[in-house]
Amino acid sequence: MAPPTSPIIILTGASRGLGLSVLRILLSKYNARVATLSRTLTPELQAVIDEYNNGEDRVLAVQGDVGKEEDNVRVVSETTKKWGGLDGLVLNAGSIDPVGKLADIPTSALIPYVQTNLLSTIYLIQPALPHLRSSKGKIVLVSSGASTSGYQAWGLYSMAKAGMNSLARTIASEEKDTGVGIWSVRPGMVNMQAFLRSNGPGQMADSDMVKFQSAYEKGELLAPEQPGSVLAGLAVDGPLELNGEYINWADDRLQAFRG
Repeated sequence: MAPPTSPIIILTGASRGLGLSVLRILLSKYNARVATLSRTLTPELQAVIDEYNNGEDRVLAVQGDVGKEEDNVRVVSETTKKWGGLDGLVLNAGSIDPVGKLADIPTSALIPYVQTNLLSTIYLIQPALPHLRSSKGKIVLVSSGASTSGYQAWGLYSMAKAGMNSLARTIASEEKDTGVGIWSVRPGMVNMQAFLRSNGPGQMADSDMVKFQSAYEKGELLAPEQPGSVLAGLAVDGPLELNGEYINWADDRLQAFRG
């Protein structure tokens, strides 16, 4: 099935970094109409909105919290009301901050963290699915290599991302007869980790800190546009033969999407 000529996509976490790059690629390369859901309108996000809503109507910015069910329902409602349908989701929002060893994390922090980093995916997918079934739409989950590792102080993050990988497999199985595609994508080590380098020492294991610091010093971190091009491409025209997979952005099977 050919992708729509002006696909309608909902993107979370578009205010900076990887999400902002995905937004720019969807708008510039795929002529998409994109609704964003984020808590704040950063100057960078506002600049993209101003650029693509100047004479056109390509970006719908919805302010809200992905960890709240009602805000996810609202972005689906406003998107479909404005443009008449929905072709894809890119679920990028989340927090990567080291929060300490699992033994020491206050239990009061557990529910808000899991709501933002895992339950938010269900909060958005559920109201979006009826529309995605109609369009044979795509769902892209931004996962992490941490989902298959055990980095100290990243326990909740790793747990949430591992749950995301499982979610992709389950949705793919449950929706196999509807044409909905879903992938959980490992975006690699993206150059947006200044917080980790400044706040990780003392929480993360020394060996893990060396890995991230070394990649930064050697210039090995990825530009957000590199995995961003794959995330955007999958949201528009992802291959159903890979449905449900947890997949590396640099996998050779995704080469067609790499810009």
